[in-house]
Amino acid sequence: MRNHLGPYYINIMQNAVNNGSGRLFYTVPEVCSMLQVERKTVYRLIDRGLLKTSNAIRHKRICSRSLAKFVEATVYNGGVQ
Repeated sequence: MRNHLGPYYINIMQNAVNNGSGRLFYTVPEVCSMLQVERKTVYRLIDRGLLKTSNAIRHKRICSRSLAKFVEATVYNGGVQ
């Protein structure tokens, strides 16, 4: 799977996940904003098991580690994935 995100956006997202506020979970709209994708795309990633969620409360929350792993796995750098 190739990622269309440029290094600038990947850096912003990784900082938010790894350093940012130290949060463990993000909402679907927050992840949409970070990845610059539509809501239905995030739900597809969840359904495919590419993003892990917690349903501890009424709404889905995406685990920050899962998000970081997804970005690392999908970064495309000059032919090397």
